[in-house]
Amino acid sequence: MSKKIWEKNIKALEKWYPLFAKLVQDKKNSRIELENDRVQNNIEEVEVMTELSWDGETIFRIEKEGRKLYLGGKRNAKEPVQIWLELLGKLNKYAPVFLFGLGNGAYLKALVKNTDKEVNIVAYEPSVHIFLSMLEKIDLSEEIEDRPVAFIVEGINESEFVPVMNKVVAVECMNFLREKIHPNYRVFYGEKILKYVKILQRFMENIRVNYNTGVLFAGDLAKNVLHNMKYICDGYSTKKLFESIPHDKPAILVAAGPSLNKNIMDLKRAKNKAFILAVDTAIKPLVKAGIIPDAFITIDPHKPLDLIEIDGAEEIPVIAPTSSHYTLIERQKGKKIFFFDGYLIPFRIYQKNGKAFYNVSGSGSVACYGFSLLFKMGFNTIILVGQDLAYSNNRSHADGTFSEKMKEENTENMIMVKGNYEEKVPTLLNLRMYLEWFEKYIEGMKKLEKFHIINATEGGAYIEGTELMTLKDAIEETCVEEFSFETCIAEMESEFTEDERRKAVEYLHMIPEKYNEIIKNAKLLKKAYQSLEKNSKSANLNKENNLKILKRIKKYTKKCHENDGFQLVEMTMPSAEYIIRSEYYYEGENAAEEMQEAARKGIKYSELLQMCAELLKEMAEETLLPIPLEKSESNS
Repeated sequence: MSKKIWEKNIKALEKWYPLFAKLVQDKKNSRIELENDRVQNNIEEVEVMTELSWDGETIFRIEKEGRKLYLGGKRNAKEPVQIWLELLGKLNKYAPVFLFGLGNGAYLKALVKNTDKEVNIVAYEPSVHIFLSMLEKIDLSEEIEDRPVAFIVEGINESEFVPVMNKVVAVECMNFLREKIHPNYRVFYGEKILKYVKILQRFMENIRVNYNTGVLFAGDLAKNVLHNMKYICDGYSTKKLFESIPHDKPAILVAAGPSLNKNIMDLKRAKNKAFILAVDTAIKPLVKAGIIPDAFITIDPHKPLDLIEIDGAEEIPVIAPTSSHYTLIERQKGKKIFFFDGYLIPFRIYQKNGKAFYNVSGSGSVACYGFSLLFKMGFNTIILVGQDLAYSNNRSHADGTFSEKMKEENTENMIMVKGNYEEKVPTLLNLRMYLEWFEKYIEGMKKLEKFHIINATEGGAYIEGTELMTLKDAIEETCVEEFSFETCIAEMESEFTEDERRKAVEYLHMIPEKYNEIIKNAKLLKKAYQSLEKNSKSANLNKENNLKILKRIKKYTKKCHENDGFQLVEMTMPSAEYIIRSEYYYEGENAAEEMQEAARKGIKYSELLQMCAELLKEMAEETLLPIPLEKSESNS
């Protein structure tokens, strides 16, 4: 019977999560390995027994260190579950529910049977022994097949807790979330459960903080874009960089991985023989070693300034998207070279002058963007340095980046990937994603032309499609001719003529007025929603009148959306997104009630739209109106 129950449960798991089902099956098949894990890693010593309660339910008794504990009522197992359900109350159709501890599965069964299929259930079990026993002894196949219950089991897939949490806890349903700890689990598993409860609570706190201070928080990006516009008018773009330097020389991309410590001094021999592009975090160790890269790239809108604060760094040309940290850009005295990152206002500046503003690909990592940039600039030979994508020697970064001496990290539970010089190296999920990005990007590059990608990272993860070589050998082989890239960049001319620059500044001087137009339309939008609310509350619901109001709402909304300033307004409105998106999770008893709710949220949205537009109007006046029509000597 036990085998039959197991097979039914595994088949049900495979419907939604085949990979997880395989991991569970593998864990069951390796009982000896499981015992070894328990001894070597100090996993809890626990035995799981099954009994029948006095009311006929299969219950679990666990024994650990001589102590016994029932995971369910010994005498009455059904009644506590029913009481638990009543205390839980009626759940919203889209509520996320976190169960901490599964026991014999009775609470999970009850939850599935008494809630809508749209309810997202995340079930965390701190004991792999209890989880496997549950699948062997308790038939959960109907419940598991009913919907995709996300199981997180310590010793199988505990690293998935945060990704799953991020997926199911969205801003629009945060108020519906429930978290429940199985009775009696606190005794043996209190610390383990508390760890994940705290993660969930911190995440919820962050959502609430972002909701309550959304305008100020998201406004940082808008602030960066507006502040950087004065430099956009200087007309230095990655296209001009491409036109200014030769591409028949090699390029070196210097990242800040821990292996950079091994070969950083070799880079001196490549100066003026290769185009050296550094990521922002690598600047301090490079400058300290007496190596001044030809340029560095930054993408982070909140990059800490102390990562580049070292004498000599301020003269290095910076390459960045328009949303990068404006105070960092402002600090740099060298040329400020931009690429398109999706923002409309800088795009319009180029468009109005009949020019293209080119983008750079990436995957969240500044090194990915740097690599894409070098490819798009036409370099056929690219050398990677410090691109570990792993915790080489159990460290995250090179010395001299975040601290003079980076400390060793605990990598015991990290993902293991193929290494350059080791069989396996530890890495994180995001680093593995960047690794996969590099491999796919290189594969695409080589379909177009022949490229020589040398991985001179003397440690770290292996990148498919690259040739492994020491940096010393790579420099000897490819860096053979002297050339001053520094001179080329210093002499690089602006993308814009004086007339084109004037046209760009005149456009920017109009942006405050565009926000004024959004403010006017937001006020009209609010009045339209108020009319809709009034009409929907009327005893005689006038459908024709409703249609007229909805047309007005559509008209004012369209005017806002078509305004060049709206994109930055939208960015500063995470709470407005909550208002609009949460509407999809509300179901009224009738059409009039749903119309009232839509009107209520529309009024809130309009008020927030007006508030954000007023904020950005003020910001635009402060940052854009002072930009002079004529280029000053300091801009040259």
